[in-house]
Amino acid sequence: MVAPSGRPPTPPTPPVVDGEDGRSSPPPTAGARLVGSPIRLPPVAARAAAQAAAEVAEAFGSVLSDLQFSFVVSNARAPDLPIVFASPGFFECTGYSPAEVLGRNCRFLQGSGTSHQSVMEIRDAIREERPCSVCLLNYRKDRSPFWNYFRLEPVRAPCGMVDYFVGLQADVTRLVEGGGGTALAAQAEVGAAAAAAVAARLAAHEAELLAADRTPKCAVLGCVPSSLLGALAKVQECFVLSDPNQPDCPIVYASPAFLAMTGYPCCEVVGRNCRFLQGPGTCPQAVQQLREALAEDPPRAFTTVLLNYKKPDAQGRQEPFWNCLHISPLRGADGKVQYFAGVQMEVKGEEEIDAAAAAAVATGAAAPPEPDAIALLRQKGVVGSLRVAARALAQHGLRRAAPFQHLPVSRDD
Repeated sequence: MVAPSGRPPTPPTPPVVDGEDGRSSPPPTAGARLVGSPIRLPPVAARAAAQAAAEVAEAFGSVLSDLQFSFVVSNARAPDLPIVFASPGFFECTGYSPAEVLGRNCRFLQGSGTSHQSVMEIRDAIREERPCSVCLLNYRKDRSPFWNYFRLEPVRAPCGMVDYFVGLQADVTRLVEGGGGTALAAQAEVGAAAAAAVAARLAAHEAELLAADRTPKCAVLGCVPSSLLGALAKVQECFVLSDPNQPDCPIVYASPAFLAMTGYPCCEVVGRNCRFLQGPGTCPQAVQQLREALAEDPPRAFTTVLLNYKKPDAQGRQEPFWNCLHISPLRGADGKVQYFAGVQMEVKGEEEIDAAAAAAVATGAAAPPEPDAIALLRQKGVVGSLRVAARALAQHGLRRAAPFQHLPVSRDD
């Protein structure tokens, strides 16, 4: 790799792009506590995840170790697209070590001079699951800048879903400082061909690579596009997505907060109807009202409070809890219902609520607490975020104009 002779020129000023929406959730009521905040991995789990990441990198290395140019492979179906493999050329180019790279999103190469427009182009391509090429200013570990000709290439499974993204880097500082032009265009062709070759090799070994991958992933079925997973991972609340277009409306995505609240692992959630949370104290009338609301044409949103049950313990005992449940249809850009979003909030902290739950367990019937207005407002905010994500699915996404996938300004122009 060629080190820049000096600080690269200032990148071209991009058009103004609105940032991502970040809405704050209203606080819960004083009497009840709404459970659903994100949970950090404990040290033991963190060490296990790091060990799993190292094993995955070794598996990828057995397939890709002979390729010496600079590239990374990111897991498209894990939160925040973590790097699962980086080539020796990448470490040489950037100065980072494997321990500083694996498991992280590649955005650590960005800095103060990185074009926001170029970053948005990459994000759009990831969301739309398509290749893209951009030339942007990146930074090595020592914070020295270099012009990076970046090529993104999706790796598709036989079913068409994207499992990985290949990100190829090329230090083109000399070419940019020399005016770009024909030489930079030639590098674009070389980068595209190299990235496609890596993607083809990964696709050929995909089954064995997936079998070796034990890194933490979303609780998600393969039918959910990877372009949707990134948006879902940003919603740090307790919710599931169910697919009404499949038999028995199975859960196709469950948030980490849902798994933490119910105690069920991923493998016991996805692919099942959400009725496994019901038990002897669950009100059948409320369940029937919920079914009728979703069966209407068009389906309508519905809110209720149900007595649900967490995963049985070693002795087979299940802990009951009052579940403030809000279900709403999510439509794609074509208006068709793609998913049902079920946002759950555990209501606890008031003695009368806990007493009602105990009575329901003992007698099979109890008056549930009324849905809290602030809780409902918070749940509707979650549904709003999920609706935005569903309407931006890859097959319906609005791609940015090709001219904005810009190169540094050529001195010949």
